[in-house]
Amino acid sequence: MSRWLILIIVGCLIADQSWADWEGRKVTVVRDFTDLANKARADKVPILLMVSQDHCPFCHKLKREILNPMLISGDYDERVVISELLIDVGDEVINFEGKSVDPGSIASRYNIWVTPTLLFLDHQGKEVHKRMLGVNTIELYGYYLDESLKDSLAAVKQGEPYRYITNSQDQLGSDPHWDL
Repeated sequence: MSRWLILIIVGCLIADQSWADWEGRKVTVVRDFTDLANKARADKVPILLMVSQDHCPFCHKLKREILNPMLISGDYDERVVISELLIDVGDEVINFEGKSVDPGSIASRYNIWVTPTLLFLDHQGKEVHKRMLGVNTIELYGYYLDESLKDSLAAVKQGEPYRYITNSQDQLGSDPHWDL
């Protein structure tokens, strides 16, 4: 009987440690873009920035079903820096230029009009791939995100000038298809 008790206790400790590891691997809210930029530059990877709002149910769903599992898997650790910009809650953040600004001003800089919006950025904050606006079909979202990340990584590895140039059509989201 005591052997089973020991096995149960050990099992609970292992499960508790695994949960703690997973809990630590979730999308974090950016406080300092220069930290993201330094990591992206050092690793030669893009920044995946999810622009969101605290009260946005689609933002929470995207984190829960797509982004957090990406981080937990570890498969993206060497391919992208993932972070979240909350535009309706919180204190000022440090932008790419090292200045303290309101998070909403960063969203305005990128002409964000819907949340969630995923931006694919280089270490200077330049868009390297077409953004993803909103969430239409969560079941297909992972595929489109993987394709966008693959193209973003290739663009960052290639360096400037980037093939992709931000345009108003992409910012408005008139085309639900990506550059496939």
